[in-house]
Amino acid sequence: MKKRNMAALALLAVMLLTACGRAADTVVTKEEIVVPEMSSEELLVNSLEYLLEEEPEEETGEEAQAQEEGTQTDKTVEESDRIQEESEEQEKATVICYGRDMDSGLTEEVITAEQITPDVLLNALARHNIVPLLDTKALSMEVREEDGRKLMYLDISGSFREYLMTMSMEAECIIISSIVNTFLSNYDADAVYITVEGETLVTSHASYTEALADYTPGEMMTRLTAAEDNAKSTSKDDSP
Repeated sequence: MKKRNMAALALLAVMLLTACGRAADTVVTKEEIVVPEMSSEELLVNSLEYLLEEEPEEETGEEAQAQEEGTQTDKTVEESDRIQEESEEQEKATVICYGRDMDSGLTEEVITAEQITPDVLLNALARHNIVPLLDTKALSMEVREEDGRKLMYLDISGSFREYLMTMSMEAECIIISSIVNTFLSNYDADAVYITVEGETLVTSHASYTEALADYTPGEMMTRLTAAEDNAKSTSKDDSP
């Protein structure tokens, strides 16, 4: 502001000197620039108007630094919020179904994982002794639309069959029911075919040739018992 006032005063002085020079009949040559003549009153008014004009105040170094720091802080907060939102989006909720006995049915447990995969589900079930922790792996998993139904095809490693061969029928029903309900819930499917090493799952209690729906352990027991009785009846009819 001080610099501007000084410039205005200097301009005023020059213009006054010019006016005075002309009043003394100073000769102006053709090469000189002709300045429009102004009366002393007009010159004074214009100078005062110029001095009275408000000039935007310049920011001090501290104010500029504070503004820059504030902008940087806003950017940091926005970046932190974005990272948190992405992290929350990456962690997906999944439901694990497992059973303890035939009477209590299945218990649901909600866990979070960065990505839902067949092995993630099997590892979560292994923590409840539904499948062996170290040996059971998902070899493949596929979901298909067939006749208006969403069917899953889950192929598991051979150790799973060996594990089932050591179980009673009640325990097998709990295990199969836990796996079926867990996978159907997470992949929003209607039924699942379970195979082992690409072959039909056959245990000492049943042969799982059909797609399995979300049966409770008790319903699974009913189906296995009926299938076992049917197999025995068929065997008797075929005998000589």
